[in-house]
Formats: sequence, C-alpha cells, structure tokens
Amino acid sequence: MRRLPIRVRLTLAFALAMAVVLAVTGAFLYYRLGSSLGETIDEGLRARAAELAPLVQNNPTLLRESAAGDESFGQVLLPDGGVIDGTPQIGDDPLVGEAVRANAADGEVMLERGGVQGVEGRVKLLAVPLPAGQTLVVGASLEERDEALAGFLGELLIIGPVALLLACLLGYGIGTAALRPVEAMRGEANEISAAEPGRRLPVPAARDEVARLAETLNDMLERLESA
Repeated sequence: MRRLPIRVRLTLAFALAMAVVLAVTGAFLYYRLGSSLGETIDEGLRARAAELAPLVQNNPTLLRESAAGDESFGQVLLPDGGVIDGTPQIGDDPLVGEAVRANAADGEVMLERGGVQGVEGRVKLLAVPLPAGQTLVVGASLEERDEALAGFLGELLIIGPVALLLACLLGYGIGTAALRPVEAMRGEANEISAAEPGRRLPVPAARDEVARLAETLNDMLERLESA
C-alpha cells in the first residue's frame, strides 16, 4: 500500500469514505421507504377496520357479499375460531390463530404472514375485537410494497457503483491538483545546480503546507550556498 503513489492512496481513501457514506445513506433511505409504506398500509387497515366493525354486526354476510379484490380482504371469527363471514377469495380457513384472537380481545393486533389463499405474497393483518367475543380481521397484500422496495434496491445497486466511480474520478482529480505544486517543486529542484547560485524553488501563493515546504527547502538551499 505504501508503495502506491500518493494520489492513488488519496483516491482509494476517498473511495472508501464515499462507499461507507453511500452504503449508510442507501440503507437509511431503504429503511425510511419501507417504514413509510408500512405506515400507509397500517393506517389503511385501521381505517377499514373502523369502517367495517359496526357494519358487520348488523349484516353477518357483509364481507362474503362484498366485491373486495386481492389487495384488501376481511374475516369475522367466532370465539372458537370458526368463520362466520369473510371475503370470498380467502376461503373458509381462519386468518389468525387462538393466540392472536386472545390478544385481540384486549386491543388491536397487527402482524404479517404468508400463505393466505387467494392472495399473492405476504399479507398484513389487523385483528380487532367485536362484541360477544368475536374478532374482526382485515388484511392487505404486501406485494406492491415488496415490489417497490425491490425496485428501489435495484436502483440503489445501479446508482451506487456509478456514484462511487464518479467519486473516485473526482478524488483522483483533487489529488492530482493538490500535488501539482509539489511536482513543480520537484522539477525545479531537479534543474538547480551549483552553476546557478541564487536559484530558488517556486513558493505557491496559498499559505499552506506545500508553501511552507517550499520555504523550508529554499532556506536549506540558502544554507548550502553559504556553506
């Protein structure tokens, strides 16, 4: 590593720093997008449960007669887990088990699961209590959320390497520009000889480390001539 030119080492260091920044930023954006989409689905399920809860008590076949699509579905369960109403596409198997029904008796329960008949991919379920120990379960497919996240991840995997490549080129250009005064001093020092007394290295206008190096070398040349 130490045998590499300084500008290459600077480029590698810059690339490593940018890779960390891009990875952290991409992970944060991916998490925020997933969280935002999840919150939207949760709010939709709560709104649908609040809308259906008073209706299914007066119409025990409301869900079975509804025209709900694959993206939204529901079910009403008896205390023993039997299905008394549900949207047609999900069949007659209860969406949740005894443990979820017991927890839903004390308040809403939100969970994810897969393998629901008539619905592709994983689903999000919300179970809320009804009178007489019954449970209302509403759900929505997570397929669109998962597709959005997969598409966003694919874009990150394309944009990330491109951004890293541009960062490497930028880092190499910055390193080259920063070392240009040093290279100029090296060329000048190579041409200085005893036949040209009083010749000195160019001092950059910027008062930085390179300028101080040039001044130090000029002082050294002054002492050598005096000796």
